[in-house]
Amino acid sequence: MRIAQLAPLAEPVPPAGYGGTELIVSLLTEELIKRGHDVTLFASGDSKTNANLISVAKTSLRADNTIPMRRWSAYDMRNLLELEARQNEFDIVHNHTGYQALLGLRHLHIPSVSTNHNQVKDYCKSIYMACSNLPYVSISQSYQKLNYPNDLNYVATIYNGIDVANHIFNSNDKRDYLLFLGRICHDKGTAIAIDIANSLGLPLKIAGKIDSADDKYWQEEVKPKVKGPNIEYLGEVNFDEKNKLYSNAIALVYPITFSEPFGLVMVEALACGTPVLALDKGSVKEILVDGEIGIIANSKEEIVKRFKDIEKIDRNKCRQRVEKLFSKERMANEYEAVYKRLCK
Repeated sequence: MRIAQLAPLAEPVPPAGYGGTELIVSLLTEELIKRGHDVTLFASGDSKTNANLISVAKTSLRADNTIPMRRWSAYDMRNLLELEARQNEFDIVHNHTGYQALLGLRHLHIPSVSTNHNQVKDYCKSIYMACSNLPYVSISQSYQKLNYPNDLNYVATIYNGIDVANHIFNSNDKRDYLLFLGRICHDKGTAIAIDIANSLGLPLKIAGKIDSADDKYWQEEVKPKVKGPNIEYLGEVNFDEKNKLYSNAIALVYPITFSEPFGLVMVEALACGTPVLALDKGSVKEILVDGEIGIIANSKEEIVKRFKDIEKIDRNKCRQRVEKLFSKERMANEYEAVYKRLCK
C-alpha cells in the first residue's frame, strides 16, 4: 500500500527527548516499511526515517528559535497543502496531528484515518463534531468512552506499541530508587510522586521537561520539594538514559490527576521489568493488572500502604504483558487491518 503518515511538526520523528506521539509515528512508519509498504512521512526536516520524507519545516518547530509559536499553525496548514497536492500518490492518509488536519482531510479524494493521541478539549470539540464522519482510532477504551463515543466515527481501538527489544530487561531486585518520568506538570502529578517517595523514605529520581506553561507549577509545587539527597531532578533525558533509569528503578510512580489517554511510560517501564505505582485514572486499568504487575490505587496514601506488595511481583510478567499487548508489531498488524478495510 502507498501510505502517507502525517506527523506533528513541533518535534522530530522520532523525538530526541519528550514526544510520545512522534515516537509512535516513527515506530509505526518503520515497521510498515519493513513489511513492504511504500510510506511517505510528512514531518520536520530533522526527522530520521527510511520513508520518503516531506518537510515544510527544516527543523522541528520547537528547536527553531526563529519561528515564534504563534506562527506554528501556518506550518501545519502548509503541511496540509503539500499533502493535498500529492494525494494522488497515496492509497490512504494516516493523521497523527489531531484537529489541525481534520478540515483538510474531509476534502481529500482518498481515504484517511486519524489517531486521536490527545484528549478532545472543549476548545476544539466543534471541529471534531464538524468532521465526526471521518474515521478515527482511539488509543484506549477509556479514551473512547471519555471523548464522545456516540458522536465520532471510531473504527478501532489500537494500543500504542513500543520496540520491546530496545528496552533493557532487568530481573534484578537490587534496586534502590523510585522513578518519576514525564512532563513536569499538575496533570502528571510530579509533586504527588515526591510525597509518595518521602512517605516511603525512598530516593526519587525525576526526569522530564518543564514547559513554560508549567513553570508556575514547578516553582510553587515541585521545586520547593526537590531538596536533600533523596529527591533528584535530572531534567529531560534521551532514550538511552531513560532506559537505564527504568531498568534500575524499584518502581515507576505514575500518580496522574487526569484521564490520560495512554500512558506510554507505563509500558516502557514494564518492558524493563519495572512495576508501576499508579492512581486509577484514564487507561491505567487497561495497561496494568493490579497486584500482578503494579499497584492501582485511589490515593497516594493507598499507594504507600500497599507498597510492600511490590515484593510479590514477578518482573518477568511485566515484560510478558508488554510483549503480548504493546509491541510495535501488534500495533502495525492492527493498523494494517484498518487501512485495508477503509481502502475497500
